[in-house]
Amino acid sequence: MLHRIRNRIAAQHLLWKSRRAYVVETDLGPLLVMPGVLDPVATKVGAWLAHAMAHEVQVAERWVDMGCGTGVVGLAMASAGAEVVCADIDPACVRNARANGAARGLSLSVVESDLFDALDRLTTSDGVVYNAPFWQGDGRGVAFGRAMYAGADFEAIRRYRAAALGFGARRTLIALSEAAPNHAGALAAFGPHRRLVRERVAREWLVLLEAEASRDPA
Repeated sequence: MLHRIRNRIAAQHLLWKSRRAYVVETDLGPLLVMPGVLDPVATKVGAWLAHAMAHEVQVAERWVDMGCGTGVVGLAMASAGAEVVCADIDPACVRNARANGAARGLSLSVVESDLFDALDRLTTSDGVVYNAPFWQGDGRGVAFGRAMYAGADFEAIRRYRAAALGFGARRTLIALSEAAPNHAGALAAFGPHRRLVRERVAREWLVLLEAEASRDPA
């Protein structure tokens, strides 16, 4: 219950903060956060994931930044030499990622898409990474509900894994926080995996996981 109250307070603070555009500092330099878009520095996971993925991708690999938000993760991968498609279901996030890409002169393709619905699997096959919602519940009526809540049974995470494996990406990655009250449930929803990175950021353990399709039940 305490976790839920704390999360609601944090979400309301972010909602108040995001009523107008502002700039935050990241490893990539200044990053624009447009109204209604989740701040990747304030929430920790996005900025941390961007740093982790800059060391995970290889030059000329083709990656998808799923649920891209401001585009910070896609920008980090593109800066490391990868070819990147940023995807988000929220038009505000699409506009924000495009603006941040243009400001850096990086070649980013940004697409409004519900998971992989609007993507061409032939152009983005090396890997996909998702800064996933990892709080259990539907999040309706809560600030940034869709970005923070994965559903009663973590449906957002389950859908992502199934869609990513069906899309044919060589690697399927997800970022989660162990601070979530039902982290075990989020892990179970993602299914068989191996841990790539685990790091403590501001008293919160964050993890980057890779799906292991070969261990999925028949």
